[in-house]
Amino acid sequence: MKLSPEQYDLLRQALGKGFGLENWDGKNWNDLRQMCRVLWVKPSRNYDAQVFEQVFDRYVGQKRRDIQAQQPKEKQPPPSKPPKPLEPSRRWPRVPPRKTSVSQPEPEADSKTPVAVKTGVAGLPEVSKAGLSLTPSQFPLPQRAVLDSWQLLRRPLREGIRQELDLNATIRRITEDGYFSDVVMRPAKSKRAELIVLVDDSNVMLPFRPALQPLVDAIENQQITPARLYRFTTYPDDYLYDWQQPTQAQSLDQILSRMHSRRTIVLIWGEAGATQTNPLDEHRQGLLAFLTRLSPCVRSLIWLNPLPPHRWQGTLAAEVAYWLDGRMTHLSVPQIMALAKQPATDDRLFLRSPV
Repeated sequence: MKLSPEQYDLLRQALGKGFGLENWDGKNWNDLRQMCRVLWVKPSRNYDAQVFEQVFDRYVGQKRRDIQAQQPKEKQPPPSKPPKPLEPSRRWPRVPPRKTSVSQPEPEADSKTPVAVKTGVAGLPEVSKAGLSLTPSQFPLPQRAVLDSWQLLRRPLREGIRQELDLNATIRRITEDGYFSDVVMRPAKSKRAELIVLVDDSNVMLPFRPALQPLVDAIENQQITPARLYRFTTYPDDYLYDWQQPTQAQSLDQILSRMHSRRTIVLIWGEAGATQTNPLDEHRQGLLAFLTRLSPCVRSLIWLNPLPPHRWQGTLAAEVAYWLDGRMTHLSVPQIMALAKQPATDDRLFLRSPV
């Protein structure tokens, strides 16, 4: 049975994406047979179905003999139940590996590893659950403050090709020239803004997730629109991940290309290295590179750090706060409102140079 290099390459690509191997356990060759039949069998003298079946049966027989010959040499574990095949739409693209939290130094070989021992609750006073409750109004960033800050951030700006008369400038020109001159036009105000929220979902941020919920609820309920939510781990690198489906990666280059320097408002939620006194240089350089790429693409940038400012001292968070020139704040409603009232950038968002 003659195959061209292109036909062989089609098989290689299909196998690389998981096709034909869903139920393969060394005995079940039906999926592979069906895939090869779809790729190769055509109404032609060299590719008819009868020739294919004969060749494939010969191939399977040889492979089964090879497998049986190898069994006495090494014990094969009993075949486990094959995993449920994924939907075709979820097999690709392959998800880029996500960064793990910043690793801690490994303990020395002779050091004793602490072992957690389950103990009873003897001697602990009973705590009454009466009066203990948590409602959204008790969050440090209530939903009302979230919506008010969004209204301040998306205030109208003068942009675009649409023009309107600038009466004050026209009167001032007539006064300076002493005679009626041409009118002065200016761009009309436009209230067009979008919000992009980048959330650090590393383990150290899990205890602070409830404080983010009012913002997530406002976006999911379309009280803030248009808006998009993405995840990252420790710091954003070449990929961001979908909020609802964390396994779906999106290229940072594509996301940045869709931003608008006069409309895109970015809100970053993360501790920025405030939990580590000795941050890795990779963490520092990665954060600086990301902010450098982001700054010319946005109209406003606010970094929300759930840890209080006194916890930033001596950590990477203090450096990030310096780079952002006051645009990092903790969960303080007055400070968030003050940042929301700051005018949008005219050209690009500049960062302070690292010291």
